[in-house]
Amino acid sequence: MKQAINLIFHHKPSAIYTLWQAFRSRKSRFASEEKVPVIHASRSSLRINARHLKAFYEICHVGPLPFLHILYPLTLCYPYMMRILCRREMPFSLFKVLNTRTSIIMRRGIRPDETLDINCYNSPVRIISKGLEVDIISEIRAGEEKVWKNITTYFVRGGFGGREAAYTPPRLEPIDSAPVIKEWYLPAKDRFRFARVSGDTNGLHYGSLYARMQGFKRDFAQPIRIVAQCVSSLPDVGMERPLQLDFFLKGPVYYENTLVLKHIKKKNSDRFDLYCKRNTKPCISGELRSA
Repeated sequence: MKQAINLIFHHKPSAIYTLWQAFRSRKSRFASEEKVPVIHASRSSLRINARHLKAFYEICHVGPLPFLHILYPLTLCYPYMMRILCRREMPFSLFKVLNTRTSIIMRRGIRPDETLDINCYNSPVRIISKGLEVDIISEIRAGEEKVWKNITTYFVRGGFGGREAAYTPPRLEPIDSAPVIKEWYLPAKDRFRFARVSGDTNGLHYGSLYARMQGFKRDFAQPIRIVAQCVSSLPDVGMERPLQLDFFLKGPVYYENTLVLKHIKKKNSDRFDLYCKRNTKPCISGELRSA
């Protein structure tokens, strides 16, 4: 394993510089014997900006809440996650990666006035049947206490050779016959505004022409925005207790569509699927449970 790389930030990373760095260091080839170093991106003593938090609540139609929404800390970590993915040491181009699944553990309710420390880092690369995967792990501490952790998995399609990883990816049981608990219309507004809030500045989420050039019907919403609305639509959800949220991204959630949320209550969890109105398969599948 190569020596670890430590990136220490005192301010939020510039999204423009991240994209420029991704363009300069983009790769299309990867040899299975390559060793990828662990890259840490960290920031200490972060205080939450009240306007940023308010914008998140407004666009996602949640809150305001006495404790942070379980998805909100992901917006704090996202710029640092992207800075790792755009590095020259990563064996792929940032423009080729696809976010496939996310797992979040919130160990307790997090107050908006707490001072937080962020540390993000990558897992080893896994060769799988249709490409490769890498996890970006994000941890947030309040003092010495780890209060929040996220694992986001990114996939790159291709034939990379080498031996496939001996692991079974996580899955959720289907709930096709579950009842519908909510329908709402997703307007094509606040697209670029939420890109700035979430740190996910990919043009696919606010540029319809660019999205069509990439093979999509049009631009589509950031997962953070849609999953936050799904979670807040579940019955009896409170953010003051330990929670675990797992969700899988199966297709784009296009703007100017009616969204349909199906839900089934289990003993210790809430299982949900989100559909675009005319799609018979879920775009997002998730489960929220006590941690």
